[in-house]
Amino acid sequence: MNRMLRPLLTQIHSYLMQPRIWRLLGFASTLIGFICYALSSSFYQLFGSWTLFKIVAYSIFSIIICLIILFPKLWQQLRGLNFEAHMAFFVLIITSVYSYFSDKAMKGKPDAYSVTSYAAFAVTSLSLQRQSKSHFGFEVDLLYFFLGCVIVQFMKIELWLGFVGIGFSYSLIILRSCLDAPAKNRNQRFQDKHHLVVQVNMNPLQVNNNINNNLVSSNIPQKAQQPDEHVAVEANILPSMEERRWANLAVVNMLKCNLTKYIQDKVHRIPEILINDHNFLIDELPSQLVSDLHEKVKLMVRTGFEKECVDQYCTWRREFLDLAGKELSIQEIEEKRRIKTWIKVSNVSLKILFPNERRLCDRIFLGFPSVADCSFAQICGEFTTNLLDFANGFANGSHMLNLLPSVLQVFGALHELIPEFESVFLDQFSVSLRSEAATTGRRLRKAINGMFMQLEKLINCDTSQVACPGGICPVTVEVMNQLSAVGEFGSSWLSAEVTRIIALLESHLEAKSKDYSNPALGFVFLMNNERYIEKKAKQYQLDKILGNHWIRQRAAKVRENCEHYRRSSWEEVLGFLKLSTEQIEEAESMKKKLNLFNLRFKEIWMDQSAWFMHDEELREEIIASLRKILSHTYGLFIWSFNRIHGKDAHECIKYSVLDIEDLLKDLFGWRDEQLAEMKD
Repeated sequence: MNRMLRPLLTQIHSYLMQPRIWRLLGFASTLIGFICYALSSSFYQLFGSWTLFKIVAYSIFSIIICLIILFPKLWQQLRGLNFEAHMAFFVLIITSVYSYFSDKAMKGKPDAYSVTSYAAFAVTSLSLQRQSKSHFGFEVDLLYFFLGCVIVQFMKIELWLGFVGIGFSYSLIILRSCLDAPAKNRNQRFQDKHHLVVQVNMNPLQVNNNINNNLVSSNIPQKAQQPDEHVAVEANILPSMEERRWANLAVVNMLKCNLTKYIQDKVHRIPEILINDHNFLIDELPSQLVSDLHEKVKLMVRTGFEKECVDQYCTWRREFLDLAGKELSIQEIEEKRRIKTWIKVSNVSLKILFPNERRLCDRIFLGFPSVADCSFAQICGEFTTNLLDFANGFANGSHMLNLLPSVLQVFGALHELIPEFESVFLDQFSVSLRSEAATTGRRLRKAINGMFMQLEKLINCDTSQVACPGGICPVTVEVMNQLSAVGEFGSSWLSAEVTRIIALLESHLEAKSKDYSNPALGFVFLMNNERYIEKKAKQYQLDKILGNHWIRQRAAKVRENCEHYRRSSWEEVLGFLKLSTEQIEEAESMKKKLNLFNLRFKEIWMDQSAWFMHDEELREEIIASLRKILSHTYGLFIWSFNRIHGKDAHECIKYSVLDIEDLLKDLFGWRDEQLAEMKD
């Protein structure tokens, strides 16, 4: 049961450790408190009926208090010059005066609004105390005052209800105690700021010949740098392992809560509030811990324990990064999912974790910039190298075409992160990480160029046969499938390569079309493949890098080949339907022309009904165009034929206009059964 509840309790604890949660809770409870108190009998008995002046004054006072609760950082600049002492005294006077007049004015039993307002103000006091950077010096006293008011209010209603007030008060006090427990433990370990606690992972004789292997402690003299002074050595400058794990887990859980939708692919971008807030790590860690660590680190560095100090601090922070990497990533076997996971972890690391680690290093090692730089490089070095090793695995692999989408995806993600590498790794100790990222990017780009060369080789060596008359060439399908990732993961620098590859493919298809004995079928072949290229380019969003003008050129090529097809197939048939200006000659030749038309139309219909048209929309466009031209021309011819031959005309007319239109619908049907029926 404990194991089942532990993750839930950890999650709840991580929420309750976030200052922003208490800020919002305090703001909500303040609003509830002021609204309920304004409606309560306590207000009426103490201040009388509402007037315009009271409404304005009460509203202004409520707004000021709400702003203090919602934006506590704005009031930090007022601290100092005994501000906390004056505020505590002021609150003491206010609460005392209020208690005096309240007890004097109150008559009868309080209502529910009164009890609710005092309970809400108690929660407000606790929330103000939980925001670690906004202490005014009176929060705890104010909490106890309002809890006392809650108990008294319950007891005035019914004596036994006092137990309800006691239970509520006990719950808030215990909650405050539990949340403050880690900070109290740390304060016990760092009571004296002049007491140095160091973990030495080296031979004690190398530190000081007078320091034995036992753990001892002493006060550091003011001139600790003198060689004749002794430095106290104890086990650890950091919190205990359990405290470190708890602190790390609380921050990681906070990150998971804010990044859940991003990790689960419900959104494609990290929330801007996390990217822009480079202080969230300092804010989430207890402020006393950060301050104490800075003091101890300062003493260690000044007394010659710089290496030990850096080693311990880096170990702690690497533990956090490792935990964050495991918790934020999903172990996936499928390569595509592993790449997505790598991209998400890389984005979170470069845009959130590393900038916050940089800020924390600067805070802990304030006054020692070179030590801060060295520590930051050690903290992020191994984690960054592991991220880049994943990308290098694609760059160093074989230039197989099936890896092109994966390599493009990894390269695109790394290319977008280069500005983050450059902004995060600026100092002399971490510049190698920035260089390593740039080198990995160049390797990936070289690998992509090699794969495009393989694509070019695939086109040049193509000897495949089309499965159906005028159908899609297999190499067209293969090339466009390989280019599918370019639109999604590629960038503008690939536009020249993609344009070159498709131009090479089109030249290859044009040469292949010449192999057809029937020129019209060759043009159908080109139409099919050009339309396929156009549709896939749109589907794969290649227009993002090639431009809309390139897409329009493909559509123009399809129309051009469509016109070539019409002329090569149907120009001869339409020629049979041309009418002579001489009626006598026409009467003698019209029957011959009609017979030639019937014969040739049947041959073309039988051939082209077995041809293939990949795009149904293009097929309908071609048939509609032929029906418009052929029906009109054939209709005029038949009308003249009937006029000249009279009642004998029907013996020579094999097709009506409607028959022609119906037969044209069967073009590009690739239906062998209809051909058999026609022959019969």
